[in-house]
Amino acid sequence: MDALRIVAHIKGLRIARRPALWLACAGIVICSQTARCDEPAAAPDADRDTHNLVLLAPVHPVLVQIRVQVDGRGLKSVRTAYAAQLVKLYDKDGDGLLDRDEAKLVPPLVKSPTARDTVSIADRWEAVDRDPADDKVSVNELAAYIDRVFGSPFLLSVKQLATQSVDLFALLDLNRDGRLSEDEFEMASRILHKLDIDDDETFSIDELQPFRNPQIPQAPVIPVEQSAEQPFLLLDDADAIAQAAGQLLQRYGTAQSRSAATGLSRDGMGLDEAVFTARDLDGNGLLDKTELAALLTEPVPHLVVEAQLLQAKHGGRPKLVVVADPLHAVSKDDSKAGKLGVSISGIGVELQVLTNREAVSDNRTLFKTKFRTADTDKNNYISESEFGAVGLANADFKSVDRNGDGMIVLDELLAYVDQDSASSQSRVEFEISHKGKSVFEVIDSNHDRRISRRELARAFESLRPFDLNGDGAVTAVELAGRFQAVLQLGKPALFRNLGMRGNATNPIANRPSAGPDWFRKMDRNRDGDVSRREFLGPLAAFKRLDTDGDGLISAAEAEQAGE
Repeated sequence: MDALRIVAHIKGLRIARRPALWLACAGIVICSQTARCDEPAAAPDADRDTHNLVLLAPVHPVLVQIRVQVDGRGLKSVRTAYAAQLVKLYDKDGDGLLDRDEAKLVPPLVKSPTARDTVSIADRWEAVDRDPADDKVSVNELAAYIDRVFGSPFLLSVKQLATQSVDLFALLDLNRDGRLSEDEFEMASRILHKLDIDDDETFSIDELQPFRNPQIPQAPVIPVEQSAEQPFLLLDDADAIAQAAGQLLQRYGTAQSRSAATGLSRDGMGLDEAVFTARDLDGNGLLDKTELAALLTEPVPHLVVEAQLLQAKHGGRPKLVVVADPLHAVSKDDSKAGKLGVSISGIGVELQVLTNREAVSDNRTLFKTKFRTADTDKNNYISESEFGAVGLANADFKSVDRNGDGMIVLDELLAYVDQDSASSQSRVEFEISHKGKSVFEVIDSNHDRRISRRELARAFESLRPFDLNGDGAVTAVELAGRFQAVLQLGKPALFRNLGMRGNATNPIANRPSAGPDWFRKMDRNRDGDVSRREFLGPLAAFKRLDTDGDGLISAAEAEQAGE
C-alpha cells in the first residue's frame, strides 16, 4: 500500500467512525475483557461516546481509549435532547418546529466555556435551516447545527497553580521534542533575555508568560489544553493525529531516529509484536509518521475504562470501571467511589468521575440573587443601565432581552442562564492537575517566584533528579510524577467565570541576610548575588571577588573577600 493509499485509508477510517467521536470521555479503556491485546478494543455501543488519548509516559507512550455515557446515553443523544427542549420551549404554535419569529426568542447559544462569543439561531437562520431549507427548523436540524458550532463534546484542560502556568517548556524546548536537555538550558539566558522587561536580571512569573508580555504582543494566547506541560495528547481529529505522530517520533525515537525522523521501534511504542507487525506496512521494523497516524486513528489501547456520568436530578452515582488492563496499570480500584489509581512507568494517575448537578441549580439561584441586587429601583426588571451589575460574561443587553422591549425580566434572565447550563451539560470536561512541580518551581530554589541568573545557570542540575528514564533530558510527565484526572459534565460557563479576578503572581522580594553591607547595597534586585552590572567597582576587582568565575559574586565570596 503506497503512501497515498494509506492516507486515503486513514481518512476513510476517520469518516467511518466519526459518529462515535461525539464525545470522548468518561472512563479510560484499553482492550475489552474478551478481546485479545493484539486486537482493537471491542466497538462501543451505538449510544456511547469514545475518545482516544496518548499519555506521554517516560518509557513509551500509553494509548488510552475513553468511553462515556450520560444517564445511559451518549452525548450525541444528550445534545439532541437539548435541541428538543429548545424547540419545545419556544415553539409557540405547537407545530414541533421553529419559524423565524420563534427563533428570535431563543437565547444565544454559549458555544464553550472558553468561547468569547455566542451564536444566535435567528441570526444564523440559513445555516440552521438546511435539511430541508423550508423556512422551518426541526429538532434534527437544530441538533445538527449545535453539533457543528459546539464542536467536540470532550474538553481537555489543565488546572494549574500560578507558578505552574509559566510554560517554560514552550520557551526552552527549542527542538519541540517535549524534552528539556542540558544543551537547551545552556541557551536559556539568551532565550529569556528579551522577557526581562524591568531589566533587573531576573525573570518573574509575569515576565515568563509570553501572552501577557507587552514586549512580544505577537505571541498568541496558548490554550491551557495545548500547554507543553500537558501529559496527554488528544486524538480528536486528523490534524491532531498527524501532530501526535510527529511528537511521538521526536520524543520516543532514538537520537538517530529523532534527527532523521525515520520511525519508532516496537519497544519505542510499547506494542505487542502482532500489533506492531500488522501496522508496520513496509516491514522495516519501524513505524514511520504515516504508519503511526494509521495506528493512532484506530489504536490498540494499552488501557481501557468505562464511565457513567449522571445528569438526571435523582438516583445513582457516577461510575468508573476498568474494562481491561493488560499492562496491570491499575494499582487501586475504588470504583464504588468513582476512582481508579493508575501507575505506569513511575507515573501515577488518579482517575475520578464526579457529578456537578448542584452547579446547575446553584447557577440559577446565584443569578436570581444577582437579578434582585441589580434591580436597584425595585421595579422588577433590569434596565440597560443596570445590566452590568448582573455579571453575565460575554453577553450584551439585547441578547438577553429577547422580546426587545428594553426590559429584562427574571424569566428572560433565567432563560439565558438555563440555556448556558444546558449547553455546558452537553459536553464533558477532562481536567488534569498534578501534585508535582513545574519547571519554574524546580528552578526557583529559593521560592521567591522569580528565576535569578544563578538559578538559571544551575537549572539542569536541579532538574536532573527527575530524569526517571536516564536519557539525559526531562519531560513534563517525569516532573509531575502523579496526576489527577477528573471527568465530569461541563460546568455552566457563567458560573465558572465568577470570581476569576485578581492576580496572585506578584513576586516576593528576597532580601538576602548574608554578605557585608556593601554587597547588600549593590544587590539591587535582591536575588542574593551581585552581577557585573550591579557591581560599582572596576572590572578587575569584580573578577578578583568572583572566585569561581561564574559571572556572579555570591554572599559567601563577598564575605571571604573581607577576611
